[in-house]
Amino acid sequence: MGSVYVQTSGQLTTNSGSFVPLPGLKLQLPEGVGDVAIVTLNLPRPYATGNNYPGGIFGISVDGKQVSNVAGFSYSVQNANNRIPTTLVVGVPLTMKHQTVQALWQSERGSTVILDSPCTLSAIY
Repeated sequence: MGSVYVQTSGQLTTNSGSFVPLPGLKLQLPEGVGDVAIVTLNLPRPYATGNNYPGGIFGISVDGKQVSNVAGFSYSVQNANNRIPTTLVVGVPLTMKHQTVQALWQSERGSTVILDSPCTLSAIY
C-alpha cells in the first residue's frame, strides 16, 4: 500500500466556464493492474463571487481524460460568498503504466471561484 499527496499554496481563482487544470494539484499513480487507487480532491474553504447564484464545479482527469464524477457547490441566493467545503472521491483503476491525475475546476454562471486556503489532491493505492 502506498500514497501520494500534493497541496496548493497562495490564492487561486478561476472564472472559466469550462474545466481547466487546478494549478498545483497534479500527481502520478504507479503501475498496478488489478488494484484501484482512491483519489481524493479536498477543498476545505472554497467560495465564489458573482451576482447570478455563483458556484464552482470540481473534477479530475486521468491521463488527460476527464472522469464523469464531479463535486461542486452553488449558492441559493444571487449574491452570496459563503465558504462551502467540497470533496470529491474517485476510484481510479491502476494499469500497466503510470497515470497522471490532474484536478480540474470551473465556475458556474460567470462567477469567480476562489481558493485561498490549502487544497489537496491525494491518492491511496
